[in-house]
Amino acid sequence: MTMTLRAVVEIVMTGLLVACFAAIVITMIRILRRPAAGTCTPQLFTVIVASGNAHKLEHTVQSLLWLRENGKLGGRVLIADCGLSAESRKVAELLAERSALITLCSQADLPFVLEEKHGLRASGP
Repeated sequence: MTMTLRAVVEIVMTGLLVACFAAIVITMIRILRRPAAGTCTPQLFTVIVASGNAHKLEHTVQSLLWLRENGKLGGRVLIADCGLSAESRKVAELLAERSALITLCSQADLPFVLEEKHGLRASGP
């Protein structure tokens, strides 16, 4: 009876040890795949093309900022106004005022904003 009990204890302990080792390996892989916290790639932009009644604009911007805060995304957010309604334009203006990482511009001004504020040369047709 003690031999059987000892075998069961050894099997359970081995299983726990394997589970702990697997958890450590998975955690290390996740840490190594994550971008360095606090880094901002100045040449990386997420452009939101917004038009009409952009009722999901605030949620989209907040989601992008959350990703940035958690080290999953770098760079800046550009909101291109491609015919926003007056109410949506006001929301976009408030979002841009809240964070230095958000820039609001018209669609026509987008190449100039990239060139002026961020030192990029706009290329296109």
